[in-house]
Parts: sequence; structure tokens; C-alpha cells
Amino acid sequence: MEINLGDEQIIVLESPFTPQQIQEKAQAKKVDAFGQVAKFVQRPKAEDIEITTTQGRFEPFWYAVANARYVYDRRHAYRVEVAPEVKRVTLYDKEHPVSAASFSLEGVEHCEEETRQELLLDALSGRDVAFTKYLSFPKRQVAEIAALQADGAVVVLPEVRGSFVVRKLVNSLMKTFHADKIYEEKIDVQEITLFYRQVSAVEYYWKAKEKKQVLEFDGLTGEVKAEAGEIKKKVVQVLENDDLFDIGADAVGTIVPGASIAVKLGRLAARKLVK
Repeated sequence: MEINLGDEQIIVLESPFTPQQIQEKAQAKKVDAFGQVAKFVQRPKAEDIEITTTQGRFEPFWYAVANARYVYDRRHAYRVEVAPEVKRVTLYDKEHPVSAASFSLEGVEHCEEETRQELLLDALSGRDVAFTKYLSFPKRQVAEIAALQADGAVVVLPEVRGSFVVRKLVNSLMKTFHADKIYEEKIDVQEITLFYRQVSAVEYYWKAKEKKQVLEFDGLTGEVKAEAGEIKKKVVQVLENDDLFDIGADAVGTIVPGASIAVKLGRLAARKLVK
């Protein structure tokens, strides 16, 4: 088994909305923020509700893609049915006896299999997420997470590291098969990307009822959802790229002990060796 690891990168998905547009959306949601019951029964006015806190935040998810290729030969016996009166069959000058209206042919099957697999994982829980819709937005590559913390933005740090993503991806592409001779058995991990998407959190305060509510505005699609609790606190810890992309032969080798692993070092891993 040969496993090749491609480039790692950190990508920011660019929001199509300006800060002013997000602010306008936030203002328009004042009455809706506390739910339909409050809106239609208690009927607060927009001026009764104030925006007390706003926060720009970058939230992470992982994307990885790999191709698997298996090329091998295997011997196989083919059962060929014939008419009841046939007692022997001659093929290529070789006679084959017939039993129970059939005879057997030995052959070698030349097999090739190729599979492609993509993963989209929540970088906090490691669960699969349906974030394909985000991949078409304009992208900007950054050298490290610290570059996102300008202008007071909160950057949510991944709990899941790159090695977990690679192991899960490689494991999904590995297969067992019968072969008499193997010519090629490899998995090429082409891309391992930590994506960051923008979220704007807005805290509303309904003074007359002493209630607070947080709404989160998706910086890419513009979708709005209510969020329980308070706005996430500012993150002060910064992870180095080497901690995020902790990928190497040792990490992948835990999947296939004793396998031949060829590591194609990505940009970040190569930089780590130079240090």
C-alpha cells in the first residue's frame, strides 16, 4: 500500500456581504429575534429592542479529497453451460470435459479500480457536515490562523487536527480484495484544507422584558439562526500550522501497520522540516 499526502492549506471564504449590509439585516430582525409568539402576541416595537453586542467570527471546517487506485490480476474459473448432448468442448486446441451440462474455463482477470472520496467535517466535533454549498464562494489563502485575528475578529480554533481528517479519508478508501498479483495499490490525498467561513453574531436586548437573544448571520449565504446562550468569547490562544496539520507517515501508518507509505510533503509540512 502506498499513501501519498498532498498539500495542506488554510483558506478563508470571502463573504459577499459588506459589514453595512449585515448591520442592516440585523436591524431588520429586531422584532423577529425573540420568536413568533413574542412577535404576534406581545408585539414589541423595533424601538423597544436594542442591539447590545455584535461580533465578527471565523468558524472552521475541514475539506479533504483523495483518489484510490488498485491494479491487480486474479485467477478465476468460469462455468460455461452447454446443451445436454454435449460431452466435450475443444477450445484453442484444448479439450474440456463436460459435466452436468457445463464445463469450466480457467482465466486471469486483469482488474483496475479507481475511487474518489471527499470529506467535509466540522472542525470542532469531527462530524460530517453538508457544507458543499460553501465551496463555490471566492477563496483567499492565508499563511496562518493569526492572520484572521485582525480588526478584533474572533477565530474559533479547530478541535480536530489534520491527522484525524486524513485517517478518516484514507480508511474510507481502503479495501480488501482477492488478487494473485498486485501492480498498483495506492491512495493519493490531493488536498487537505482548513476552511474558515464568516459568521456575524448579534445580541438583542428587550429591556421591558429583560430578555436577551443572539442571532447568527451566515456571512456567505445570509441565512439567520437563533443561537442559545451568549455570544462566544474571544479566543486568545493561537495554534501553529504544525499543530493543525500534524500529518506524516507516522500518523497514516496507524491505519495500515507495516504498509509502504510514501509521503508527499505539502508546503506546511516541508516548512516544518526546514526549521
